[in-house]
Amino acid sequence: MSLTRDVANTIASLTYDELPAHVRGKAKLLVLDHVGCMIAGSTTRGAHQMTPYLARIDSGGPSTVFGTSLRFHPANAAHANALSASMLSLDDSYILFGHPGASIIPAALAVAEDVGSSGKELITAIVGGYEMSLRLGTAMRPSEDRDRQVKGYATWQIFGACTAASLLYRFTATQIADAYGLTPMHAPLPFLRKFHSRPMSLLKNNYGWANKGAITAVDLVRAGFHGNRTIFDGDDGFWAMAGSDRFEAGDMLDRWGERYFILETGFKPFGVCRWIHTAVDCLRALLSRHRLGRADIKGIHVETVSEFVRDFNGPWPQSTVEAAFHIPYALALELHDKSSATGLREDDLADKDLQETASRISLATLAGADEKFYAKKLLPARVNVILWNGETLCEEAEIPTGAPGGPAFGPVEVEAKFLTLTSPIIGEANAVRLKEALLELESLSVREALESCAVM
Repeated sequence: MSLTRDVANTIASLTYDELPAHVRGKAKLLVLDHVGCMIAGSTTRGAHQMTPYLARIDSGGPSTVFGTSLRFHPANAAHANALSASMLSLDDSYILFGHPGASIIPAALAVAEDVGSSGKELITAIVGGYEMSLRLGTAMRPSEDRDRQVKGYATWQIFGACTAASLLYRFTATQIADAYGLTPMHAPLPFLRKFHSRPMSLLKNNYGWANKGAITAVDLVRAGFHGNRTIFDGDDGFWAMAGSDRFEAGDMLDRWGERYFILETGFKPFGVCRWIHTAVDCLRALLSRHRLGRADIKGIHVETVSEFVRDFNGPWPQSTVEAAFHIPYALALELHDKSSATGLREDDLADKDLQETASRISLATLAGADEKFYAKKLLPARVNVILWNGETLCEEAEIPTGAPGGPAFGPVEVEAKFLTLTSPIIGEANAVRLKEALLELESLSVREALESCAVM
């Protein structure tokens, strides 16, 4: 049997009852986190451009557009919600693999509303989506040289959304294989090596299209279309189409049911690129330990991965998307008590005091950091704070808060983050009810769980 059929058979046989309790719990917490990011992200400039565009081409449907009173066809709802989820840069993270949930959870929620799925079915579909997406990413991870030339997350993470939607529509293994065969026809190219040019696109990783493309592929199977059922097999398999230069087929199903990639996915406490978080952690630690304010600080010198030094500096950002990839900006926010923990704000871009503080923050490559980043998936950073009295304080970190093995950002923190993000938009009472419903998904239908998400 082909690899593609083996994967499809394995996915089709996934059940809620076989999932360990801590895996189910992680899935619910990820849903909570993403719904919070979608609702809060719906107020951003990117969402205000995308959602009206989609409204013009959608006559209405069964699926919630979070943060609005609109309902769209599942493909368009997932498109809008995925963009909103990524706008504040607070959505989940898997080191070196972007933000897997934004290419799974919007599609899963939109389809679940369409078909009237139970919370248990949604949880199962989301776990399946994470496993498929991150196993494929691991199997087709390119060499360092190729990665520096060709990179794109949504290109392959589209299979996470496809998997979740297929499970919610209760596809057979053959239908799943067909959907996998059609999905690459709707996948975005691996464009991220051109992303950091200015101005940066508000589409970011284009997870909205990944969700929409995946649901489109699944809908075509429902309409009777067939796809190539060996899409992952051979030297011309999907990995080659997506620009990788190697593929380890065994990684697709290795330790299935023992290793859960969803458990290795981290939550983000700050609304900037995950690769910046260790530097933010270091600065916050120094400020807290030494009780420092910005008036005490003459300058800051950050040492980190060479790629971050190259891409996360430069001109003052002109949008919150550019700000999310700017180390001096992120650190200056901390010094001005404007932490990105609740997302970046357009008004801060015009803050001259913030800009002056950022001008005193310099970057350089940290010895050995590149190897740790590319080979070990670590995010090394050393932050040196130079005081006006001549003293230099130093802090180092390799794993950010909320990532496995790093400082904890668990259920209590995620729930608090959710309420902070959603209460201003849907009201505190609705936010509390929605939080409680999403944490009790296994006893509700998805439609019941989402009843409290209406805007004020």
